[in-house]
Amino acid sequence: MNSATKVTAPPKLSRPVLKCLGALARFYDDEFGFVSFATIAAEADMPRIAVRRTVRFLARRGLAEYGKGLWTRDGEPAGSGYRCTRAGLAAAQELGCGL
Repeated sequence: MNSATKVTAPPKLSRPVLKCLGALARFYDDEFGFVSFATIAAEADMPRIAVRRTVRFLARRGLAEYGKGLWTRDGEPAGSGYRCTRAGLAAAQELGCGL
């Protein structure tokens, strides 16, 4: 096998990444699904500061996305938050992130 066809194992993801990805995936919704760091922290049982860093890491990898100027279904301002992307949901299902 030459180097052009060499297959490598996927990188290992840390426990905080898996916990945050799982938390975001549990809130997945095609129409909305955005949640705050505080909500993710409670769901993942992690400190908010760790969630902030981890969710931004997921967003840089295309597994989460940021939204601002959000409104609830009841028409109340909701501020900003993150949600799982379809790629993030697929990854969470593949990795078994507590779904």
